[in-house]
Amino acid sequence: MALSRAKVAAAALLLFGLLDAGRSWIAWRAYRKPHERWGPTPDVAEELAWPPGSGTRADAPLGERLYRSRCAVCHGPAGRGNGPAAPSLRTPPRDFTQGEFKFKSTAQGEPPTREDLVRIVRDGLPASPMPYFSDVLKPEEISAVVAYVEKLAGIDGTDPTPLAIPSSPGDRASVARGEVLYGEMRCASCHGDDGHERRVFPCEGSPTPAAEEPPLAGHATFAPDLGQPWTFHGGSDAAHVWVRLTAGIVPGPMPSYAAAATPRERWDLSNYVVSLAWPAPWAPGGRLRGLGVTPDLLRRGEYLSRVEICQRCHTPIGATGIYRDDRRFAGGMAMRAYPHGDFVSRNLTSDPRTGLARLSESEIARILRDGRRGSEVLSTWGMPWMVFHAFSEEDAHGLARWLKKLPPLSHPVPESVRYGVIESALAKSFFGLPAAIPPRLVYLDGDFSGVANARPIERRLAGCESAVLVLFTLAFLFGGRRPRAFGGWARRTLALAGLAMLAFAVDLVAWLPSPPLIPPATIANPLLSAVPKIDPTRMTPWDSALAARGRHLWETASCVYCHGADGRGGAKLSWKVSGTIYVPNVTPDRETGLGRWSDAQIARAIRSGMARDGRPLHWQAMPWDLFANLEEEDVRALIAWLRRLPPVNHAIPPPRPPAPDDCRDYTFFSASDLPPGCRG
Repeated sequence: MALSRAKVAAAALLLFGLLDAGRSWIAWRAYRKPHERWGPTPDVAEELAWPPGSGTRADAPLGERLYRSRCAVCHGPAGRGNGPAAPSLRTPPRDFTQGEFKFKSTAQGEPPTREDLVRIVRDGLPASPMPYFSDVLKPEEISAVVAYVEKLAGIDGTDPTPLAIPSSPGDRASVARGEVLYGEMRCASCHGDDGHERRVFPCEGSPTPAAEEPPLAGHATFAPDLGQPWTFHGGSDAAHVWVRLTAGIVPGPMPSYAAAATPRERWDLSNYVVSLAWPAPWAPGGRLRGLGVTPDLLRRGEYLSRVEICQRCHTPIGATGIYRDDRRFAGGMAMRAYPHGDFVSRNLTSDPRTGLARLSESEIARILRDGRRGSEVLSTWGMPWMVFHAFSEEDAHGLARWLKKLPPLSHPVPESVRYGVIESALAKSFFGLPAAIPPRLVYLDGDFSGVANARPIERRLAGCESAVLVLFTLAFLFGGRRPRAFGGWARRTLALAGLAMLAFAVDLVAWLPSPPLIPPATIANPLLSAVPKIDPTRMTPWDSALAARGRHLWETASCVYCHGADGRGGAKLSWKVSGTIYVPNVTPDRETGLGRWSDAQIARAIRSGMARDGRPLHWQAMPWDLFANLEEEDVRALIAWLRRLPPVNHAIPPPRPPAPDDCRDYTFFSASDLPPGCRG
């Protein structure tokens, strides 16, 4: 107390600076190496060099070369259904080596005809990740791919005879007979009494035991809602339904009724199924009916968990970007977002010690929408809750309810660490306030569970900083020669208040863009309000509802996070695995955007990862492996929204294959107009 106030201030500033530098030093050193690096086993997935087909022998047969470049990402290099994108797909890709094909025109137990396979490769399967290739492969190339698939499947080349489809008794009496048969043949056990339920196979009342409903992990097959024929992968008219009833869907839970019903009875049942169809959401009188809007919040949550980007951060990846399926949603991925901090994704399973079991559904929903975990505010760059703020209450509670039912995985992950207050404030001011957009986001492969938790040390240093400030305040007020007049005390108090305001301002900047005192909506609205609005007055009710749903997906599926609020794109991704990729312009601009793309080509890019020119898209750059699980109505809703975006003329550089100067770690550069490689 005998020291002069100037000396006290200098000593306090020095000590505070040392402590603050210690916090920054910890943040710079923490979470740089994972506790465990992982590579998939062949029964889960096989790694591929990028772009697909790299390394294939130049003298390999045409069919093999095309297969490896076009098909192996999903079906695997040896056709075992274990491509690197396979773990994320709700319906696993076909394992060709089993010799079984679901959608064919031949009887049960017979291989498909060559025309069956040609048709699937040429036209794809409706409402599924299996794309069409008619515009990127020539007929002779499609034939070569089919021949190679037949080789993988062990098909000897003998073309079997297709089923003979008799003429249909397509009248009201046939539909009435089909309704009776629907009950007698126990179709309701999976499809419900009215045909509109979506139970999980195997179903109660079916020949196999009932499964837990809805599924909580792994691949699952839903019985389709028979009122939504646009979801039928094998075709939706009565003839296609008749073939499915006759041949069954094998491998799969849909049996063949060739022995249980006559051809005419199968026609009656087919006509009844077709009669159940509702108007499609994009057709006059249609409305949205998919899992994304279902009032069953548990099913909605399960659906959202597969199509949102949650698993991109909350599931560790291997060195080439394959998700570790046995630790799905268990957290452990590290991310650097300088100057905001280093983050490790949390365990979202129901484990009572390391997961979410102790949090209520409402608390989890609040984290999702508002970034509030108790009194803590989550950084928007560690957890993009400013995007999920667009979730409806039903969305957030559905996802929270589903997470609460995830099987527990004990997987402790270290807490996030922040850089020192001084470094954070200076760096964020340099990057531009209030958003303080980091120039790059770095995502590290491997599992950081088990890495030493640096947060407790950082907290102790922060506590010491607070103690220094308290001691400085006492010394400043009462140290040295005390004022004898009121004016002296007033000047001393005002000086201290000024220093306190300065400290508060520095601390506020260090917390931006998500300080505790600012309401969540105030933080999220600048981004969400920048999304263009559409005028529904010139649209039909069904078109308006579809476009509104598309906008909701644009915001909540995090399209806006990469493509920008208006869809112009331009940000850069650099990674030694996938090369340099620039986020495309997805506005309707005809020169630089999607104006020349057809709706089918956009849908193919969203759910199958194929550009208009046939170029494959890496699933870690464009998460089509997740969007492959989108329902058809949601894919069409996104397209309806994209078509209504204002066109922006913004040329995007072409991608560059992997090169030596690409980043070692997956790095997303927020700025545009950057050169290829790990620069910017």
